[in-house]
Amino acid sequence: MYRSLKGIIFATITAAVAAMAPEAGAQRTTSVTKATKAPTAKERTNKWVFGAHTIATPGVSITGADFEEWPFSTTMGGGLGIMAGYELNRAVTAFVSLDVAKQNSGVSWMQGSFGLVHAELGVRAQLSQTNAQSKPYLMAAIGKRAIGARITDLDEDEVYDLSFSGTMLSFGGGLQYLLSPKLSLDGGVELGLGTFDHYDSDGDIGTLSANASTSIRVRAGVVWRP
Repeated sequence: MYRSLKGIIFATITAAVAAMAPEAGAQRTTSVTKATKAPTAKERTNKWVFGAHTIATPGVSITGADFEEWPFSTTMGGGLGIMAGYELNRAVTAFVSLDVAKQNSGVSWMQGSFGLVHAELGVRAQLSQTNAQSKPYLMAAIGKRAIGARITDLDEDEVYDLSFSGTMLSFGGGLQYLLSPKLSLDGGVELGLGTFDHYDSDGDIGTLSANASTSIRVRAGVVWRP
């Protein structure tokens, strides 16, 4: 009787241990699975970037057949600008920008405070990804330039609105320096090439024979990544 009871108890314990073994194995498997599926750091999903900057711009000269008698030029000035961009990938950002600089007349026959405006659509290409903090880049864009003011014509003793405009291509480069994951310093130089071949003189609108002219912008500002 005692031996029979002892055999029953032993068999019961053996069966219980066997039943628990798969559950323990399942728990170990679950733990391994959970460890394997531990969440990794997510990439930034918001690819928009925004910027604000100051600019310094040397004077602009317009020459050509229609400017031989009345040459036009302005003096160096400064201004402000804004930028919005979208990161297509880690290296390339598409952007639109707008800036305006204040310049004075550079010729004797007129007086006026001119606004030089650049509006452009382009791309920035990062040159190197080896340094996570300093990021040099090149840029290229297409856009429009315009320069205009309410001038005083000293030869004719008249006051009227005068502006010149035209399309342009711009090229340049710069450097972004990361202060934090969301904020960077941004500085660069851009060269605009094109013609100011349209005019508006107090509502009298037309085209001009003008040579290609350059406009240079030295830029310093910040870029914010929301």
